[in-house]
Amino acid sequence: MRKYQVRYCCIFFLSALLHLYGSAQSGFGPPVFKETFGVGNLNPSTVGTPIPAYKTQFAFDGVLCPAPGSYTILRRVPITNCFNAEWIDLGSDSDPMEDFGMMMLVNNNAGTGNRTVYKDTVHKTLCAGETYYFSAAVINLDLIDGTAACINGPDYPEFEMRIEDDLGNLIMKDTTARIVSYAAPPPMGYRFGTVGIYFTMPAGVNKLVLKMTSLFHAYECAEDFAVDDIQIRPVGPEVKIKFDFEPSTTILKSICFQDNTTVQLSGSMDPFYPVPALQWQQSTDNGATWVDIPGATGSVYSKTFSAPDTFLFRLSGTDASIIGNPNCRVVSNYMTVEVDGLPKNYTITNNSPVCAGNTLQFSAEGATRYIWTGPNGFYDNISYPSIYGTTLDDSGMYYVEVFSRGGCHLQDSTHVTIIGTNVKAWPDTAICKGESVLLQASAGVSYDWTPSNTLSSTNIINPRAKPETSTDYIVKVTDSYGCADTAHVYVRVLNEIPVKAVIQASDVLCRPSDSLLFTDKSLGVIASRRWDFGNSQTSSSANPSWQYYIIPNGQNSVVARLAVTDTAGCSDTAFHFINVEDNCYLAVPTAFTPNNDGRNDYLYPVNAWKVTDLIFRIYSRGGQLVFESRDRSGKWNGKVGSEEQPSGTYVWTLDYTDVSGRRISLKGLSTLIR
Repeated sequence: MRKYQVRYCCIFFLSALLHLYGSAQSGFGPPVFKETFGVGNLNPSTVGTPIPAYKTQFAFDGVLCPAPGSYTILRRVPITNCFNAEWIDLGSDSDPMEDFGMMMLVNNNAGTGNRTVYKDTVHKTLCAGETYYFSAAVINLDLIDGTAACINGPDYPEFEMRIEDDLGNLIMKDTTARIVSYAAPPPMGYRFGTVGIYFTMPAGVNKLVLKMTSLFHAYECAEDFAVDDIQIRPVGPEVKIKFDFEPSTTILKSICFQDNTTVQLSGSMDPFYPVPALQWQQSTDNGATWVDIPGATGSVYSKTFSAPDTFLFRLSGTDASIIGNPNCRVVSNYMTVEVDGLPKNYTITNNSPVCAGNTLQFSAEGATRYIWTGPNGFYDNISYPSIYGTTLDDSGMYYVEVFSRGGCHLQDSTHVTIIGTNVKAWPDTAICKGESVLLQASAGVSYDWTPSNTLSSTNIINPRAKPETSTDYIVKVTDSYGCADTAHVYVRVLNEIPVKAVIQASDVLCRPSDSLLFTDKSLGVIASRRWDFGNSQTSSSANPSWQYYIIPNGQNSVVARLAVTDTAGCSDTAFHFINVEDNCYLAVPTAFTPNNDGRNDYLYPVNAWKVTDLIFRIYSRGGQLVFESRDRSGKWNGKVGSEEQPSGTYVWTLDYTDVSGRRISLKGLSTLIR
C-alpha cells in the first residue's frame, strides 16, 4: 500500500539499461520484495521499530531528531524544528485516510566513506532473462539555511543502487543524480521522488542481494534524507482492465446479492512477449493477497454474484513459458465489485415527543439511500428530513425504505408523538438580498423571536426581518395559561450576491457634439438589463455601442440610467450624471505665474476631461524631475517641496490614453514667470 503520493519532479535517475527496454515495457508487476518500515499509528511522534543492524551502517536513534550518523523511523518529518529548523516540513504520511506508513529518516552529517543505507537478501524464485526494477522513494530533508555552516557546500545526497547475486557477483549498479535541496517549499509541497535501476535476472541465481549506499562527499553539509518503499518489481508491457458496459471511469461496481448480477471485465496486455499468456486474479482481503482464478486465462472474465462480499480483480500476464510463476508477471490496475447484502447496522430515529410547533427531526444513518413516508402525505428521500411547525396531526407511524449502495433494500419504521398546542408563524417566503419582510405569529401573551440579529424586534407579534442569508426564524409564543410552543418561518434569500446596478462611463460631455461608451459594471448574476442613455436611445445589451449626443447651449448635464435584473428576479437601477463642458481640447499652457492672484497660478493639462492613465511630468532645464502627477486634477505650483523654483523654461511630458484606446505621448516647454 502507498503511504504518500509519489511525484516525479526534481529527482531523476538514469539507468544504464533503460534504453534496452523501450516504451513497450511500461508496466510493472507486484513487488517480489518490499520494505516499508512499518505501518505506525495516528500519532506522528511515535518512533517505529528499527531495522536489523546488519541491514544498515547507520545507527538507530529512537528519538524524533536522530543524532549525526544515525537514523530514526517516523511517519513524518518531525514538527519539533530539528537542528534549528534545518529540515523541511514533510507530512506525506499525516493524512488519516492513508495507512500511517513509516519512513527511514537519516541524519547523514557525520562519518567518512560510503555507507550502506539499506541492504537485504531476496529469497524468491525469479525468472531468468526477465526484467526487474529495483527502486526506492527518497527525498532530501535539508533546507538551504543561508549561514556560514556550509562553507564548501551544500553537498546533496547521492546514492548507488546495486544488485548482486548471493556470491557477491555484480548484476547491475548505477548512481543517482544529486537529490537537490530546497530554499522554500515547492508550490505543490514536498514530495518523494523515485530512484532505481532496471536489471535482467541472470540464469542459475537463486538469491538476490540489494544494496542502497549513500556516497561520501568531501564536504558534508545538507545531505540528510528520508527513504521509503524499497522494492523489486517485475517489468514488462502495460496491462489494463475495465468493466464492460460501464463508463471507462468506473473502478468500483456495487450490486445486490438478491439480483444474481453477472459482471463482466475485459483486459489487454501490450505486445511484447513471444507467446503472451494472461491470468485473472482475485482478492477478498482488500488486496493483501491475490490468487489465480482457475481457468480464467482469456481477455474477458465474467462472474455471477449471489452472496454478499467484496471482490478485487486484476489481470496478470507474461510469457506462456513462465506464467506459472507469479514473480515474473506484470499486473493491471484493479477493479472492485462490492456485492451488498440487506442493509444492516443502520439506525432510524426521531426526536419525539416534541411539542406542537417545534421541529420534528428524523435521522437515518448507516445505509446509502432512504425513502420516507408518513401521516399527512409526508414524503422525503434524504438522511435527515424534518417537519417544521408540527401539529398534533403529525403523530403516527413513519415508514422508511432503506437501501444499500448496491440496491438491496428493506422497510423499517419509527413512531412519532406530538404533544402540546399548535403555534403557527408565517409567511414562508422569498426575498431579494437587502429587502425586508414582515413576519407574523399566532396570538399569545408574549413572544420570543430568534435569531435576533436581523429582526426589528424580538418580543412583538410581527417583527420585520431583513436577513443576509436564507434564515429559519423561530418564534416561541406563550399563551395566557403559561403554555409555550414554537413555530418556524423560513425566509429564503433569492440571491447570494445583492444585485446592484453600476454604470462606468466618462462623467463629461463636450459641447456641441460628443460620444460616450458605457460599460455595465453591475454586481450580481445579471440576467437582463435596460439602458436609457439620455439621448433618446435605449438598449438591452451587456456591451452597448458608442452613444452620440448633440448638446445645445443651455444644457449643462445629461442623465443616463441602467436597470438590471439578476437570475433570481431581483432588480436595481443606477443613474449616471454627466456634466457638459464647453471645451475638451487638451492642452498645456506655455507659461504660468504662481503668484497666488487666482489667475494662471498652476501648470497642468487643461481640459483633460476624457483621458485615462494620465502621467504628467515636469523637468528643469538640467533634466531634474520637479513634479509628477497621475491625476488629471494634479497641478504644479512652481515649488519643489516648500522651495520655490526659479523663473525660466521647464520641459513637460504628457502621456495618456484617449477615448479610442490609443496611447498618446506629448512633450513641450512652459515658462515659469515670477
